[in-house]
Amino acid sequence: MDLSRILAIILQGLEGAVVITALVIAMMSIIEFLNIENRGKWFKSLKDSPAGQTVAGTLLGAIPGCVGGFASVSLYTHSIIGAGALISTMIVSTGDEAFVLLATSPRLFFRLLAILCIIGFCTGLAISLLKKKHQKSLCPESFQIHQEDKAHKKDGNFKHFLKEHVWGHIVKKHLPSVFLWSFGALILCGILTEFINIEDWIKGHEGYMPLVVLAAAVIGLIPQSGPHMVFILLVAQGTLPFYVLLTSAISQQGHVSLPLLAQSKKSWVLSKVFCALLSIAAGMTGFLLS
Repeated sequence: MDLSRILAIILQGLEGAVVITALVIAMMSIIEFLNIENRGKWFKSLKDSPAGQTVAGTLLGAIPGCVGGFASVSLYTHSIIGAGALISTMIVSTGDEAFVLLATSPRLFFRLLAILCIIGFCTGLAISLLKKKHQKSLCPESFQIHQEDKAHKKDGNFKHFLKEHVWGHIVKKHLPSVFLWSFGALILCGILTEFINIEDWIKGHEGYMPLVVLAAAVIGLIPQSGPHMVFILLVAQGTLPFYVLLTSAISQQGHVSLPLLAQSKKSWVLSKVFCALLSIAAGMTGFLLS
């Protein structure tokens, strides 16, 4: 791999990290603002309702792209939703690949989305009911409501919101780790995919579907949009069966999990491994029933 290609990977990683960080900061600012506006009532009611959390996690994951997933991760790291709701989002979310599938085969997209929502909701609700206790907030400050937020001076409130909540909490506490971990992960993924031709490998093993299912689950561990696109294209063309795409979709979330990696390595590993194992179970079930 020559120097120009290495520089291209670094620049792509830098661009991706900037976009991801900006979206995460924007979503956290919106969540912080909403929490202040309703004096924490919405989030309190959500925190007390496992079913409500799971519905929220499923709906956020169903939003094409990564924005909904980023919102779910932010709610999880601040202990507003639990592990079950986070897993719901991770199962349903397919990152930027959702846009490609929606453009190439809308019917296939909605079929996949419906199945993912059912699996995501049922799995997330089961986890929420079994694990009722939330883990401690991964952010020491969490989403706080200050005395200044309760005042009626709108200009003063807005300045306080920007200074204390956006700058003091979100930017200073979260931006550096989200950016650095995203940047590093994207560069690593870019280097790995440079040496591996996923499409050629899959086409060379079409007669060994259990192996392709396993590969789809393992490739889904890559926290990046792009490597999973091959499954969408091959299934849309009729080269691979639908259950391989389902395997890939459950295991991968595009860039959604990167902010979680920045906040909690343990939660990131557990969620990725869980989704990968669940995707293998779904894929092998599809293979056996086909």
